[in-house]
Amino acid sequence: MKISKQLTWVSLALALLLVFSMVTGCATSQGGKSVEVALTDDTVRVPPGDPTKFWDEFGWADMTKAEQALWAVLGWNEDSWEGEAKQPASEDKYWNQLSQEEKDACTKLGYNKSLWDNS
Repeated sequence: MKISKQLTWVSLALALLLVFSMVTGCATSQGGKSVEVALTDDTVRVPPGDPTKFWDEFGWADMTKAEQALWAVLGWNEDSWEGEAKQPASEDKYWNQLSQEEKDACTKLGYNKSLWDNS
């Protein structure tokens, strides 16, 4: 009975790890080889740490449609993201100055008040 419960917990933990990897777009290991998990247009990755450092690693084309849509709420587009146009007004706002829609987008992108105000 104890072994059965342990196997259940291990199976549950592995299933949760797999789901997390799929949602965040993390690479997984299979037979010693790294396998990239496919992202769909509606996937929004969750930054594992500092969201600014995380998102700075991506070009506009590297983001999913859902991620681009969230950044668009904050005024970003391909030109501004790639440095070919002026940054949007949201870059100069503190959390309390953001609209509720902008705060919601920030939250989905991994920011909170403290992280946004200090980025």
